[in-house]
Amino acid sequence: MRGIFRYEQKETIIHSIDPRVKLIWVFSVSTLTITAGVPWVLLAIFLSTLPFWALLRPSKEKIKSIAFVLFTMVFGFMISQSLFYYWGETPTFTIIPAHFPVIGPITGGIHVYMEGAVYGFIQSFRFMASVSAALLLVATTHPSELIAGLVRFIQIGKRHFGFPSEIAFMVSSAVSFAPSMIEESLITINAMQVRGLKMKGITNKIIALKHLFFPLVINILRSGRQMAIAADSRAFRATKNRTYLNELKLGRADYIFLSYIFVFMSTGLYLSFIGYGGTVPGI
Repeated sequence: MRGIFRYEQKETIIHSIDPRVKLIWVFSVSTLTITAGVPWVLLAIFLSTLPFWALLRPSKEKIKSIAFVLFTMVFGFMISQSLFYYWGETPTFTIIPAHFPVIGPITGGIHVYMEGAVYGFIQSFRFMASVSAALLLVATTHPSELIAGLVRFIQIGKRHFGFPSEIAFMVSSAVSFAPSMIEESLITINAMQVRGLKMKGITNKIIALKHLFFPLVINILRSGRQMAIAADSRAFRATKNRTYLNELKLGRADYIFLSYIFVFMSTGLYLSFIGYGGTVPGI
């Protein structure tokens, strides 16, 4: 799990793509997951991200981690929607009846709807596609390139337009903090196990989480302080117009990828407008 949010330094085609182009691709995938609604369209959007993962050639550990995250997402959506399905009429079975003391009158009963589980499975593809595209962006884009792409997103003449440097730095820091937090958690858990903490059983794991919270928070605050000191020592925000060692320039592969994004986005929006958009309240 620790490598799922990390940048992988490789020489692949997807690595050579301009970060601004990859940002546009992530935005187009996320947009289509909102406008589309028919199951096979949502599935097609998710599957469209997989060939780019094949170009990356990730390790088996990373594939297992991503599969675990996606499976957890699908399972969570199916469980939540089966319990809180708004359009449900006939429940498959009842967990807590409406006449149950206290909880029954408040909730009206807790029921499980098979239509809700199917609906949750369909809706999970919206998030799976966006998460898959975002993770690919993180895995193939160096943090410095990501910052440069956000700050210098569009160039008109000699001027660049984009997000403020503070916002770009915040996004890059948030992405890099995720693997650091996971790594710190594993180190803390290993240290506690060496000192005799038992991890078998649900009760022991809950106790371990209680002991993990404060060391993890302290380490995160310490890392944040070190990052702030490093940024200040390098004169971050000292000047309004920053210079960059490597200038971003679109190449042939970038224009080909932009053409693909245009066709992909146009096709998805067209399908959404002719009746394949919206949401599906069950099947």
